[in-house]
Amino acid sequence: MSLMAAGLAAVTALIALDGAGPASLFRHAYLVPVVVAALRFGAPGGALAAGAAVLLSAPFVLPEIERSGLTPDAAEGLVTFAVLGIVGTLSGALRTRVGRHRRRYETLVALQRALADEATLDVALTRLRAALAGRLGFDDLVLVARDGARLVVAGGDRVVPGSLVARVLDSGIPELVWDAGRDVRSRRAFAAPLVAGGQAIGVLAVERKGEIPAEERAALEALGAHVGLALENARLASRQRLFAAELAEKVRAARQELEELDRAKSTFVAIASHELRTPLTALQGFSELLALRRLPPEEVSRLAGIMRREAKRLGRIVSDLLDLSRIERGLDPALCRIPLAVEPAIVATVDLFRQGTVTHPIAITCEPSLPHVDADPDALERILTNLLSNAIKYSPLGSVVRVGGRALGGAVAIEVADAGRGIPAEALGRIFEPYYRAPDAAGTTHGTGIGLAVVKALVEAHGGAVRVESAPVIGTRVTVILPAFHGPVP
Repeated sequence: MSLMAAGLAAVTALIALDGAGPASLFRHAYLVPVVVAALRFGAPGGALAAGAAVLLSAPFVLPEIERSGLTPDAAEGLVTFAVLGIVGTLSGALRTRVGRHRRRYETLVALQRALADEATLDVALTRLRAALAGRLGFDDLVLVARDGARLVVAGGDRVVPGSLVARVLDSGIPELVWDAGRDVRSRRAFAAPLVAGGQAIGVLAVERKGEIPAEERAALEALGAHVGLALENARLASRQRLFAAELAEKVRAARQELEELDRAKSTFVAIASHELRTPLTALQGFSELLALRRLPPEEVSRLAGIMRREAKRLGRIVSDLLDLSRIERGLDPALCRIPLAVEPAIVATVDLFRQGTVTHPIAITCEPSLPHVDADPDALERILTNLLSNAIKYSPLGSVVRVGGRALGGAVAIEVADAGRGIPAEALGRIFEPYYRAPDAAGTTHGTGIGLAVVKALVEAHGGAVRVESAPVIGTRVTVILPAFHGPVP
């Protein structure tokens, strides 16, 4: 300020030395310190410097008016007064406006920096309040934002129902309270909504001793819109990052699942080749014996029985492969459903196993007068064959395999239980997946890994359900539930 005073004094001295009075061209040099003061201190500085310049040049203009009236030189002096006042005031006002815009820009930059890092809404509001508190020049500042049904408050404990913040949050209309305290000097409180998408998602509330001018309130409303938009953008960015992370995790899981499925299919091809080769080898070998040698009738019957069992085994494997192909194409197995007595179907399937093996006794326990089921006979035989085959395969030699049937409301439950080592708990949820075999079973027994998948598909195609209960050492129980036939049995 002293520099501007020195400039005004220097200009005055030059006018005095010039001796031209109000017509001195040095009077225009007053504009320099006036403009500098306006640019440095804004409107107050510009007006003060202009007033000082007018007072300093008045001794050269006013005496001329007193002596000679309003001469052209005096008129130029008066015009100079007016120009100094206008230039000082306008330059100062422009400087003040530029400073206000600069502060607003800096505030917006501070908002963006506060929300640059991913953070919860509580942390984001705390950062925003810290960024705004030192820039807006209020005694107190509170930020409130909605988080679903919850209100997050930064700068206070809670939102009191009926308070200024609560009213603005509900109405979305800014509001000014003229006296918000009991001090001698009145306190003003103003709340502006944080707007995003045309809705109030929060409130910016400020309080100070003294006035909050209309221009400042308008700036706070605009700031509220910017803060609301910044919060909404931060929320959308956070949601996008979360979605991208979830998508990446799903892609990783899908890729891992595809890799596991590819490995399982490769293993399945090798196992299926072996499973198909075994009955084919038996059929080929025994058929060559029958074709090339003369054998006693009883030996021919024995070999024919073996060939019959191996042909049935081969047929079951091929049927399972065909059903699996339909399952993977999203098709249900083809069924021809009729009213079917459960106990005779169980006995017929068990007899096939009793003829083929003597390693495991098979006990049948069915409730009397079981209702018929609405089922495909061939599908039910394949269901029982797969379950019995697994029970025998994974049970100790000599242990009893139990098969039974019981009425269950409007359905029939068929159970196959063994006394094997059980299925690990972590594998129970996957045993019905195609190609999957429990880790402890894959290296000890042969199998394609598709039997239970076919069982589940066949049962569900009947409108039934299948469940497995297993415990270590005790064994495994598989329960198949099929709908009962309610019409007249032909």
